[in-house]
Amino acid sequence: MSNEIASLLAYVKSATLAPIEPGLHTRAAILEAGQFTGERCGSLRDRGKYLGEPGKDGAAAIGGTLVSVLANLSGQNRTDVANSLEFASRVAATEAGTDVHTFEYWQEFKKSLFEIGWLKRKDEWSIDFVDGQMGGADNFSDYVIENVRNDPLYSEAEKSIVIRALESLRSQAEKRIFFRRFTAGGSKGSFGVTVATVNNGTLALRLSAFTFNCTAVVEDYLIFNIKDIKAAVDKDNVDVAANQGTIDSLRSTIEEKLDKAAGDYIDSVDI
Repeated sequence: MSNEIASLLAYVKSATLAPIEPGLHTRAAILEAGQFTGERCGSLRDRGKYLGEPGKDGAAAIGGTLVSVLANLSGQNRTDVANSLEFASRVAATEAGTDVHTFEYWQEFKKSLFEIGWLKRKDEWSIDFVDGQMGGADNFSDYVIENVRNDPLYSEAEKSIVIRALESLRSQAEKRIFFRRFTAGGSKGSFGVTVATVNNGTLALRLSAFTFNCTAVVEDYLIFNIKDIKAAVDKDNVDVAANQGTIDSLRSTIEEKLDKAAGDYIDSVDI
C-alpha cells in the first residue's frame, strides 16, 4: 500500500459524519425494522441501487444534492457515486456546523470529495442576485433549471437529464419533503444538482451548487413562489474526474463507515 493511499484511508476512518435522524423513507425504515434479510437487504445497503439499473438513466436525492446518472454508468459506478456524495455531504455537514446553507458548507463538501479519489478539473464560483418581481422564475428550481440550460459546463444530454430529474423531484410531494429536510433553512437555503457520466472510460461528475440568502422565509426551495422575494445567490460549478484506482482502494472503508451510520440520507427520484 502506498503512503498516499494509507493517508487517505486514515482520513476516511477518522472522518466524523453528521448523524442522521431516522425518517419516513425507504432506507431507514427498512433497515431499522429489519424487515428484509439476505440478498434483498444487501441490495438496499447498496446506495447505487437508488440510482437505477445500468443501461438506464437514473436519479436520486442524496442529502441536499440531486444527482442524475446517464445510462452508461455501470452498477459499480453508481455505487461509487452515491457513496462518495453521501460521505462528502455528511463530512461537510459536520465541518460547516449548524448552518449548512453557506459557501463554507460547499467548500467542505468539495474538500472531502478531493480526499476520496476525485480529481478537480474545474472549480468556479460566481455571484448573482434574484429579484422575484423582475425575473422570469416562479421559484428557485426554475432559476436553477434556467442556469443549467444555459451552462456550458454540461453537455446537451447532461442538461436534459438534470432538468428532467429536477422537474420530477419538485412534482412529487413525498420526495420534496425528504429533500426539504436538507435544503430549507428559513430565509437561507441551498442545494446542488449533479450529473455523473463516463467519458472515454473515465467516471466524471459535474456539480452546480447554489446558496440562497433571501429577504424572507422560503418554506420550500423547489416550489415556493418567489414573486415577493429577493435573494443573493452564490453558485459554484465543479467538474471532477474519478481516480478509479484510489476509489477502488477506499471503497470498502467508505462503505463500512457509511453503514455504521446507516440511515435515511438517500431517496430515489423517478425520471
